[in-house]
Amino acid sequence: MPTLLITVDALRADRLGQYGYHRDTMPVLDELVAAGTLFERAFANGPYTRVSVPSFHTSRYLAYGDVGALPTIPAALGDAGVRTAAIGTQTGIGLVRGEYGYDELIDLGRDGFERGGQRPPDERVLVAADDVAASVSEWLQRRGMDRLYRALKRPYDAVVGESKPERAKGYTSAEAVTDRAVEWLDEHDEDPDPNGEFFLWLHYMEAHRPYGIHDTDPEYLDGPVDSDRIRDLMRRAGTAPGSLSAEEVELMRDLYDSDLRYCSRHLRRLFDALRDRGLFEESDIVFSSDHGEEFREHGRFFHRNFPYDELIHVPLVVARAGGGATEPVAEQRELLDLAPTICGFHDVDASGYSFRGTPLFEGGPRDVIALGQPGMDEPALAVRADGWKYIHTDAAEQLYDLESDPGEREDVVATTPDTARRLRRLVPEYLFGRDTKAPRPPEDAVDREQLAALGYMELREDEGSG
Repeated sequence: MPTLLITVDALRADRLGQYGYHRDTMPVLDELVAAGTLFERAFANGPYTRVSVPSFHTSRYLAYGDVGALPTIPAALGDAGVRTAAIGTQTGIGLVRGEYGYDELIDLGRDGFERGGQRPPDERVLVAADDVAASVSEWLQRRGMDRLYRALKRPYDAVVGESKPERAKGYTSAEAVTDRAVEWLDEHDEDPDPNGEFFLWLHYMEAHRPYGIHDTDPEYLDGPVDSDRIRDLMRRAGTAPGSLSAEEVELMRDLYDSDLRYCSRHLRRLFDALRDRGLFEESDIVFSSDHGEEFREHGRFFHRNFPYDELIHVPLVVARAGGGATEPVAEQRELLDLAPTICGFHDVDASGYSFRGTPLFEGGPRDVIALGQPGMDEPALAVRADGWKYIHTDAAEQLYDLESDPGEREDVVATTPDTARRLRRLVPEYLFGRDTKAPRPPEDAVDREQLAALGYMELREDEGSG
């Protein structure tokens, strides 16, 4: 039986109509809910891609350290003879290096940009010069020589300017992801698996920043917003979040919501293509996100903060082949549960792979643990259990009563120390001593350009991925 895992980057659950939002931002999800199960309280195990995606692929907390050394979903399925493929764009998800063990890795951001021999001679010279500039830039940044870096960057940009060759796309549109997925389905039809099985992971970049760069008819705005204005807004939101006016914050939200509606249109195209091939009703389809997004609820934008719920509460809908709608699941689940669940869809015994998660449809509520790093050297760890959220850093602790304070506004650790200690004991001790060295800029020039397109190399606020 085929399985599709569909993830939408930076999609927080409470921005979806299916989770109570006042806008119907992703109506296509109604089709999955009508055919399956919605999990009301599903949580990522980290507030950004570099932690979350390795975790749900391996069903381990610290997988970002060495994904290739751990069992993964595609590796386990591959052992059973299931064909596996991944389509998406994002250096941080590891498509470039093939760390997750997929048979086919289709990185739409890199495809077509590594074949430098196909470029005209003048462009090849610029590529070589840009490689040298990237190496110098990395050397300076690693040594903290930011002033010299900026002094050299300005004249380089002035000379090279718009003639600089495109090396990679950090953010491929939902339209392109669906187009390539449909092509892959056609290719699979020509060379089908004898058992009718495959596992296809599709990673859509909406709604990762910069919002609104692909949609020419945004649903919640009067018209498209100038791309330069969008990028300036995103830059200021990352570097000086307090400088945005109330109107600009609302524009950020409208752009984000419009991106979700845009993504919904292209997910509908995907579902239509599956129906045309008789696969929609005959496939297991899992829909989720790697993490959420913040709109200054706790002082910042995007997804570089403590593991508050706006960053880790993600949508999760599972439609089983030949199934129908079931009652929503209100108990807590976590993305660590995806690996054993998907293996079970293919009758693969997950017990031999040391997955920490539990199949989604088994067991009771989970105690969710999420790892993050709000600052370059500030590791954070959160546990969400029994209606409480406990957050630990080396410098301080936080505690929130989620029943009375779902927005996590009032820290009650000082008045409820016994509860904080009880929740702390739920965390495996080895997680408190994990490596927290600041990440280095990637050495690969194409990786760097992908990250720059997403705003990371300029803002330098994330861990090399979103």
